[in-house]
Amino acid sequence: MIRVGLTGGCCTGKSTVAEMFSRVGAEVVSADRIVHRLLREDEEVKTGVLAAFGEGVLANDGSIDRGKLAAIVFTDNLSLTRLTAVIHPKVWREMARLFEEVERRGAHEICVAEVPLLIEEGAIHLYDVVVVVTAGYRNQLARFLQGGGKSKEDLDRRIANQMDLAEKVKLADYVIDNDGSPEQTFAEVKNIYENIRLRKSRRLYDSSPAATGGDAPGKTNKGKTRSER
Repeated sequence: MIRVGLTGGCCTGKSTVAEMFSRVGAEVVSADRIVHRLLREDEEVKTGVLAAFGEGVLANDGSIDRGKLAAIVFTDNLSLTRLTAVIHPKVWREMARLFEEVERRGAHEICVAEVPLLIEEGAIHLYDVVVVVTAGYRNQLARFLQGGGKSKEDLDRRIANQMDLAEKVKLADYVIDNDGSPEQTFAEVKNIYENIRLRKSRRLYDSSPAATGGDAPGKTNKGKTRSER
C-alpha cells in the first residue's frame, strides 16, 4: 500500500480533493478528524491544552471549544507550536495505526491522509508520496468566507502563520491546481491516482527476480515513491 500525504494552503480545497480521491478508489483518513476526537475524548490532551492556553478555550459544557482554540493558534505561530507539541505526537501515532489497519485489510492500494500542516509538523517522512493542493488567493478568500471565516484580515493572519504555499510546492511529488472547475480538479485527481498506482506496479516489477535477474531488489529509481528514492 502506498501512503499519500495530502496537504496545501489555507482554504485551497484539501477536503474536496480528499473526497475526490475517495471517489476514485483510495482510502482516505483525516488528521483533523483525529484532532477533533482527541480534543473531545482524550483527557491527557485536554489537560495539556488547558495548561497551555487556559480555561478561556473551554465551551460552556466544559469541553474544548475548537473555534476558540483555532482563533488563537491559527493566527499566532508560537501558540500553534505549543498546540502541536501537546497533540501531534498522538496524531502521528494514530495516523500510523490507521495506515497499518488499512494495509492489513488489504482492500485499498492507496491510502490518502489529509493533513493540513503535514510539512510544518515535520511528518513528511510518514508518507511515500506528497500531494499539495494550490489555489489563487481570490478562491481561498471565497472558500474561507463561505466556510464561516470572519474577514479577509483573519484569512491573511492564518496564511501568514503557515509555510508559504510556494515552498510546499517545492516538496511535492504532485501538485493539484484547484482554481478550475470541479470537473477539472477531479480529472487531475484521477490522473494522479492512476499515476501513483503505476508507481506501485513499477515498484513491484522492479523488485521481482525476473526484473533484476536474481533475488535482489532492482536498483533503479524508476517509479519509486518518496521513501525509496
